[in-house]
Amino acid sequence: MNHYGTLDALRRGLGLSAVQHADDDLLVDLLGAASRLIERHTGRVFYPRRQVRAVDYTGPGILLLDDDLLELHALTNGDGASIALDAVRALPANEAVKSSLALDRTRVLFTTRDDPLAAIGVDGTWGCHPDWARAWADSGDDVQNDPLGADETVIAVADADGPWMGGGPRFSPGRLIRIGSEYLSVLAVDTDDDLLTVERGANGTTASVHPVSAPVELYLPPEDVRQVCLRVAAWLYKQRDAGFVQAAGALRGQIAVPPALPDDVTQILGPLARIRVA
Repeated sequence: MNHYGTLDALRRGLGLSAVQHADDDLLVDLLGAASRLIERHTGRVFYPRRQVRAVDYTGPGILLLDDDLLELHALTNGDGASIALDAVRALPANEAVKSSLALDRTRVLFTTRDDPLAAIGVDGTWGCHPDWARAWADSGDDVQNDPLGADETVIAVADADGPWMGGGPRFSPGRLIRIGSEYLSVLAVDTDDDLLTVERGANGTTASVHPVSAPVELYLPPEDVRQVCLRVAAWLYKQRDAGFVQAAGALRGQIAVPPALPDDVTQILGPLARIRVA
């Protein structure tokens, strides 16, 4: 799902009371629509995903990446040989989001056999987050299953709607969570029985067994992106009866998408747009 805002935050922003839940499914869809609008407008994805990307060879000493890189896990040269990570510098060095890889030329060079297209394999965590070192927060909760099997899609926790330091309930549909190295998407929250229905192995990670008491972490999207997501979702909600004819498919039915974003939203998103180098 990978929503940049939570249902609870959107409900609070709209001023809905604790008993007004008739539109919750629609609000979740609007959070998804707002998140995808942000991505289309900026040309970037603001959630992490694990993936091996085949990148075009761009020279013997430097590799220009075709997407935002947060962590480098492995690098395969054009001849199939692995490149030691201590021979690689991810650039820019002083920024969390990397756009190129430079080699120590005294040790290794990028090579290609014949076709330079998609010649270099880059195994990484991809996405845009300017404060990646603090992108995950302790939820204050942990796994109650003993253990949580790799194929189980319902997680028992201690307090599904308990508060956390960032405000609001810790778990909400659309939120990305992490247990160990596995990402999971929260699909539904049962606050009566303290159960989370989740998508396992989300965003290219591998579902695995987790022991009881394994901590559950929450992904925190960039704050400006989160605020824009909530702003756009609320705006779309208020436009639902405005009669726009341009429509986009949603998980449940149709969502009317106005032809332009509000000016304040485009001003915030403008500097976040990815500059692509030909």
